[in-house]
Amino acid sequence: MKTYWTIEEVAQELGVTTRTIRNYLKSGELSGTKIGGQWRFTVENIRKLVGANSPLISFSENKVIDNNYQEVIMAFNLPIKSEKEGSDYRNLLLEQYNEVYSGENRNFYYEIVSPELIRIILSGSAKYVLNFGTWIEQKLY
Repeated sequence: MKTYWTIEEVAQELGVTTRTIRNYLKSGELSGTKIGGQWRFTVENIRKLVGANSPLISFSENKVIDNNYQEVIMAFNLPIKSEKEGSDYRNLLLEQYNEVYSGENRNFYYEIVSPELIRIILSGSAKYVLNFGTWIEQKLY
């Protein structure tokens, strides 16, 4: 398993430019180590960057709004055959998320786990998560 990644590799993996990665370094959002004048990043460095808005952190920090509000979190993995299929799933889900659901107490997370697997994580009110989860199941399976 690879121990260190370069700026270019991290940018490619996250789907951003190398300038964005350098901006993260400058702002302190990303930390790394300089080896021979070149930045190198560990898995922990990268997870801290992308984990700052971790669904579990967001979920655990939310406050109860009133006695009727039930917050839930749902995560599931989707097998994909290609990067394009993963991108198509993401776009379809984001379109539905943005067009149909509204409100502050809802979150949608998308993660590329491997070239063969993506992870979708939903959090928010029980009604939102269960309805959106059902829609995903009907649409994708």
